[in-house]
Amino acid sequence: MYLIYLVLTVFILLINLAGLGRVFTYYFTDTQLARACGTLTLITSLFFIEHFVGLGSLSWVWPLSTLCSIAILSKHWKTGGWRSELPFWLPFLYVFAWRFAFPDIDGQSEHLTDLAFVSNYISGSRLPPSDVWLPGYQFDIYYGFLHYATALAGRILAIPAGLAMNLGFCLTIAFSISLAWTVVSHFCSATWKKALVIAALLIGGTGVSPLLPILYAQTDSSPIASTQAAINQLWANTRFVGLYDQQINTSVGTALFPKAVEGTARELPLETLAYYIYLGDLHPPLAGFALLFFALALMIKLENTQQTKSLSIALGASVPLLLAINAWNLPLQGLLLLAWCGYRRCTGQSCYLKYLIFGASLALLLLYPFMNSYAPNALSAGFAFVAAEDHTPLRQGLAIWWPVLWLAALAISQGKENRLALWSAIGVLLLLAAMEIIYIDDPLSGSYNRFNSTLKWWSWLYPAALLLLGSMALSSQAYWRRCLAVVPLLAICTYALPQAQYWLYQPKTSLGQFAGDGWLKNDIAHQAILKHLRSAEKGLVLEGLDAGSYTAASAFALHSGQAAALGWPDHESLWRNQAAFIQTQAGKIRAFYHGALPDAGPWLVSQNIRYIVWSRFDQARAPAAFALLRQQLDAQYAWRVLLAENGVELGVWERRN
Repeated sequence: MYLIYLVLTVFILLINLAGLGRVFTYYFTDTQLARACGTLTLITSLFFIEHFVGLGSLSWVWPLSTLCSIAILSKHWKTGGWRSELPFWLPFLYVFAWRFAFPDIDGQSEHLTDLAFVSNYISGSRLPPSDVWLPGYQFDIYYGFLHYATALAGRILAIPAGLAMNLGFCLTIAFSISLAWTVVSHFCSATWKKALVIAALLIGGTGVSPLLPILYAQTDSSPIASTQAAINQLWANTRFVGLYDQQINTSVGTALFPKAVEGTARELPLETLAYYIYLGDLHPPLAGFALLFFALALMIKLENTQQTKSLSIALGASVPLLLAINAWNLPLQGLLLLAWCGYRRCTGQSCYLKYLIFGASLALLLLYPFMNSYAPNALSAGFAFVAAEDHTPLRQGLAIWWPVLWLAALAISQGKENRLALWSAIGVLLLLAAMEIIYIDDPLSGSYNRFNSTLKWWSWLYPAALLLLGSMALSSQAYWRRCLAVVPLLAICTYALPQAQYWLYQPKTSLGQFAGDGWLKNDIAHQAILKHLRSAEKGLVLEGLDAGSYTAASAFALHSGQAAALGWPDHESLWRNQAAFIQTQAGKIRAFYHGALPDAGPWLVSQNIRYIVWSRFDQARAPAAFALLRQQLDAQYAWRVLLAENGVELGVWERRN
């Protein structure tokens, strides 16, 4: 039954997006651009409106919109128009298969962080919404456009936040790849060439990918060892410099990349779409990929179209949108637009400046209510020069970037025969060099000094370079250049090998539980707690804290649609300018779950805590604390046993009326 429901949900979602895209083909003849621009227009408009009035549940929308979409699409699809949806549907289904096999939204990576962000918006209240990780505070400390969009789809389809998040993850990558298809199709007509570039973006890694088998030796052939080896290689591809280059365990590898002196290594990450697909994080950089490819597709389309007005307005709007999507990339996307304008001017073509300005102004106007609440709380960080000890080690830098440098050399070799290729290559090289000179001086320091800068900037530049330079090299008139272009693209596609190994050996314990709560429901006690909280009245849920972040804390609250008494304190502290009360609160929660908090009952009532979870996590952490808590809480809270086994009780305390 659940599988049928899931298939119908996906069908409704894809039909509505196709219908919306079809409406916008009047302004954008390209199906991929029309779908993307229609979706962005709708979401941005509602994002603006809901800063003045929350629209609440929108479940009444989908029956009407689905009927309208079917009517709009029926004639077009009868004549074969459905084929234009394949560049979107196929990557969606690929990513969907990954999330279907590994759907858990748990304490690993930023899963629960992203679920908390989506949960903030799922009620449809006036923006900025309440922070479900910090009661009494608004969620006005992070750029949440992607999570708002995801929650909006959840509100329309009347689905829980976890299911919306996994579907939103699939959609975001599908938008990115479909727009990349528009770019590569401009240059290449052969299907295999387009497929190669798309594969490099969707399953490819970095230049380290073909080196992984000779850098990291698998200890044995057992399934557990095979899984761990795959995980190590999946992470090593993106966390190579400063972390996994220090964990190389082969003689050849250590000869190629000698270990740094202890304390001198600098972590310089670069994340790819394939890494995100494995990881499952619905984090702002994902939307940054989509907006990057959106801008590139608009620029390329403007090279040979008459629809200059609509395309230029959309291109102008694409830059300010990063303020709400992923502000780290705003300088890069701004430079990209300026470089495109310079290229157009130097080649005697118009850059449609008045339309660009109009589009940017319109986007800024629609985002003003968001900026009005977000800007005062935004992290203050400026540019700084990279110190000598923070530069990228030459060997590691070449290992990562050699495919891009290879493609840039091929583009430069075309000279004036292809000015776009020449400008693109020079632009990529200048940006890469600039990233070695300046960085964003955020609160991180030491080995993490450039961590966020390379995480955001390298991850933006790498796919842009692969898409543009790879497409142009494969479409070159010179046969030798086309042959050489295949080499780096195929090389980074070897990242598919650890992905396949992970897929084969990693246990799929939550297969098909697309709401992301399978890791909880697979335990009978946790399933009972989750079921009870879902049917209970709304109230703050208290859960135990093992660490400051990357823990299961708040999972029961988020997956049941409740608010947490406190989420991950380290994250909230970072966002709230290290407010001391957050860590103080976390300390009291830890003391409580160890039975060491005096006057626990009155304190919990003063914090408006309605439900207190006692799960297997808590029983394993401090089994002796349960009896003490029963005594401490008896006057204010009633104990509800949801599972009793071998003399151990698990369940929820509920505040007495």
